[in-house]
Amino acid sequence: MLDKLRQLHVEIQENLDAIKDLTSMPEPDVGRLASTRLALTRASRARTLLLESMYDELISGSSEPTKAAIGALRAEGRANLMVSIQHIAHWSLPEIAFRWTEYCMASATIQSAMRARIRREVDLIYPLLSSSEINLSRKRA
Repeated sequence: MLDKLRQLHVEIQENLDAIKDLTSMPEPDVGRLASTRLALTRASRARTLLLESMYDELISGSSEPTKAAIGALRAEGRANLMVSIQHIAHWSLPEIAFRWTEYCMASATIQSAMRARIRREVDLIYPLLSSSEINLSRKRA
């Protein structure tokens, strides 16, 4: 599970890097942006599903402060999902092309939030998975 989460984090960061590069351009490359946004959405969704599949087990074997931190991370993830859905719905490809500068600013905000979220996941979830990977694997077998 830890390896899969790491892989998804790398995919997300690579797509965020690509979007950062695209939004630094003076004019939109809508085709590349569309495919990169799709790849980012897919990796992010897979990461969310993976985390949701393990939260309960991680909580059950954790101390009270860690349980609270996992619960907060889980709630934050759900809130972030709504923000992401709204961002994608608001910024259709025609809207992006028409309001490129505004999109670039909005995208930078989302990118920053996603990178911060990954750092929190790495700080909290990686150590938990490292210490409980064997137990989680046995339960799933």
